[in-house]
Amino acid sequence: MKRLVKGALLAAGTALAISAAPAMSAAAATSGTETLSGTIVFASVPGTNSRTVISSVVRARGVFRGVGRVVERVLPDPAGVSRDDLVFRSGTMHVVSTPGSLSFSVNPHSCLFTGTQQFTWGVTGGTGQFDDATGSFTGTVSAVALLARNPDGSCSFTQFPRHEVDKFAESGTLSF
Repeated sequence: MKRLVKGALLAAGTALAISAAPAMSAAAATSGTETLSGTIVFASVPGTNSRTVISSVVRARGVFRGVGRVVERVLPDPAGVSRDDLVFRSGTMHVVSTPGSLSFSVNPHSCLFTGTQQFTWGVTGGTGQFDDATGSFTGTVSAVALLARNPDGSCSFTQFPRHEVDKFAESGTLSF
């Protein structure tokens, strides 16, 4: 009887060790380099000083591969810090963005704005597959926007643009 119990315990222990091995290597495979790129299209909401996302797409390549969309989150953050969600089929990544240097030009006749800004992104968890995700990214956002006009006809920097297209490219590391 003791031999039978020892044999059963040995078999159960071996099965447990074998079933845990793939889980451990799967966890190790969820950290590495990542590139996030995409486009967000905005339009101003008539009669208000607000904007809405018309369309967005994000492409992830690296330790995670997928295509999703960008959702702006409106939270009270310190000036210059914004939060977004990158929504994929397998879950949502929460991203905190901090702007860096900016270079831009404005055509005063057409009020066409073009610019490039450096950004750092931090991944701060999420949902689904990204519940415990962390990451650090650096990159740029390139924007083209049609600025609204002030009553005197000059280009407005205090109102949201009438239309805006932002293209971003970020690279760094991701763990999930």
